[in-house]
Amino acid sequence: MNLVKEPLLHFLLAGAALFGAYTWMNRTAENPTSDKPAQIRISMGDIQWLTENWTTQWQRLPTPEDLRGLIADYLNEQLLAREARVLGLEDNDVIIRRRLAQKLTFLIDDTMRRAEPTENELQQFYAANIQRFRSSARISITHIYFSPQRRDDARADSMHTLKLLLAADGTPSTAELGDRLLIEPELRDETEQSLSNAFGPAFARAVFELKMDAWSGPIESGYGLHLVRVSSRQDVNLLPLAEVRARVVEEWKREQEQLEKDRYLAELRRKYDIVIDDDVKALVVPALNDRTADK
Repeated sequence: MNLVKEPLLHFLLAGAALFGAYTWMNRTAENPTSDKPAQIRISMGDIQWLTENWTTQWQRLPTPEDLRGLIADYLNEQLLAREARVLGLEDNDVIIRRRLAQKLTFLIDDTMRRAEPTENELQQFYAANIQRFRSSARISITHIYFSPQRRDDARADSMHTLKLLLAADGTPSTAELGDRLLIEPELRDETEQSLSNAFGPAFARAVFELKMDAWSGPIESGYGLHLVRVSSRQDVNLLPLAEVRARVVEEWKREQEQLEKDRYLAELRRKYDIVIDDDVKALVVPALNDRTADK
């Protein structure tokens, strides 16, 4: 009699009853015809998929014993996954949600891959995006480096050296001038981006504005000061379609795939009733409008 009155027993019984009711309701929701068990089908396509995955991983075909193990594991996985969904274990699981979204994204990418563009489509895309298909300006320079760490007054030394260079006849040797730097003193066919990567963006911009065949400076970089002489310059040129055809085709395909994906997501937003709490509307609505604009 004392056991019947025990509060802990009442709690356990109530919990068991709730769990049983929850499981029964979810089973019914998944399989309304309760007299029919939920179906899990294993097809020849599944067997081929298992075989291909095994072969890719192990570089050989599975033996009959291997294949039996693969099928058993696959069936167990299907059973456990189905039961987990029945119990609602995927609810509010960020990993599962992201994995499902990623899987659908891959499926969208595969099904929306466009065929080769027609010649007219390619010409139109090339003309509309002409700025993408220009060659970068390139420059060749010689620079003399002056280190603020090794000199008492690097700027004064660089100015003095500049006067000597400007007064010299012809092109004097610069091998003994300045300080050593890991970057070579002569650089050829550099873009503004490559110079920016090496010396910093301010240095690159300044160098591309210099006159040809004349020593200039000092120009400051991330290392110190430099005297610079531009020996050649190649301006930006429009690349003809014949020369960049493969690149134009690839960018056209990428843009078409993105447009199709955006349209698909816009359709999903119209398909589902998106309910936004009042206290977050100011954040969410602009984001939705940005993604659906021009779709």
